[in-house]
Amino acid sequence: MPLRWMLVLVFAGAGGWFLFRGLRPGSDGPPLGVTDRISHVAHALMAAAMVIMMWPMG
Repeated sequence: MPLRWMLVLVFAGAGGWFLFRGLRPGSDGPPLGVTDRISHVAHALMAAAMVIMMWPMG
């Protein structure tokens, strides 16, 4: 159980970071292109899927 919670925190943190990177306006550094934004949001969705897979259903 502790390993499960640790992995949930890791994936949730990574997903939050990718979501932030994909949705931020890009005021610092070079602006992100459309493909970069799509990639970051897709990684956030994959991290959310990994969090869901951590818990058995039923």
